[in-house]
Amino acid sequence: MMRLGPRKVKNIAARVRRAAATVLRRRATVDDGADPEARRRAYARAIFANGAMPTDFSIGLGAAPCNHTCLFCPQSVEKPARAAWLDLELLRKVAHELPHENLRVALSSYSETVAAPNLVPAVRLMKEVRPKLPVIMASNGTLFREQVISELIDAGLDHYSYSFDAANRQDYAVMMQHDDFEKVWANLEKLVELRNRKRSPMKITTHIMHFKGVEADFEKFRAYWAPKLDEVVLRRVGNWGSDDLGLMRRLADKGFVSAHETPAQRVPCTSIFMHMKLQYDGNYFPCVAAIPAFDRHLVPPLGNAREMTWVEAWKRLGAMRRAHLEGRWDEYECCKSCNIWSMWDDLWSKRPGTGNGAGRFYIKDADYAQ
Repeated sequence: MMRLGPRKVKNIAARVRRAAATVLRRRATVDDGADPEARRRAYARAIFANGAMPTDFSIGLGAAPCNHTCLFCPQSVEKPARAAWLDLELLRKVAHELPHENLRVALSSYSETVAAPNLVPAVRLMKEVRPKLPVIMASNGTLFREQVISELIDAGLDHYSYSFDAANRQDYAVMMQHDDFEKVWANLEKLVELRNRKRSPMKITTHIMHFKGVEADFEKFRAYWAPKLDEVVLRRVGNWGSDDLGLMRRLADKGFVSAHETPAQRVPCTSIFMHMKLQYDGNYFPCVAAIPAFDRHLVPPLGNAREMTWVEAWKRLGAMRRAHLEGRWDEYECCKSCNIWSMWDDLWSKRPGTGNGAGRFYIKDADYAQ
């Protein structure tokens, strides 16, 4: 009888868990499909699992000129003039104000996150102060610094979100304006190998942006990577909060047209009911559309973490939430042409006969912030 070493057993077990998770996700989709209303309610309960409190919190570690100039990113319009980084003592203050459980913390930099000098200290700090909160990091995959990534794993990073974005070399070179497809592919192989060698439970996921015509290449991409990763996703494409930036137009000029059509019937933005963001300068912002170091499309800040608590910032976001519930999103310049609201499936209902008055939109059978 062949004996397997501990590392081999560990790797096999990880593959089995990932395969089982995939089966369960597909089964859940099939089971829910028979009753669209029940599926929508279950989706709403999952999104608003924390009721009136957020499920997700993003932290911008800094802003710097990125090593890529991706057509879907505002850095393809204008890059930050200089690098600036989040003060770790301010992060410590914020971390102490967070709940102890039931909140996902996403770390990223407005540049390549692996190059951020405060990345490893930030992960260590979060795991010291709030060890039960899962920490997610986003990376474009262009840098593989083994010592940094090894330290992230040792610090307890829970989830490495790897932005591959394009499923073939030609699309990648055009979209990112850098021919780094092979390097990013090789770096992902090395990341998986390092994770497995260190026997880490850290999740690794990746995604491809869903433009029209990419489906066949995505299936080939997923067939290769799905056995190695925890999830491979075809992600909807949004406009970063404003058509004014011209991102969608410039993508279309290069042949990249979003496969997701923004619905004609607008509904409240789910994001502001379950998420907010801290930027590197200490300001809290309501959403992902807040672009650091970029003056043409500013989302108004909620306030600064030096002068207010995390809960106070979340409560202050209530004014925008109430405006959305009443259909008054155009009162916010940053919301007028934004389509990020449509990145979530529609889970909203309308109260009949109330027009644009208070309480026009609501969610059935779910508690949520107002």
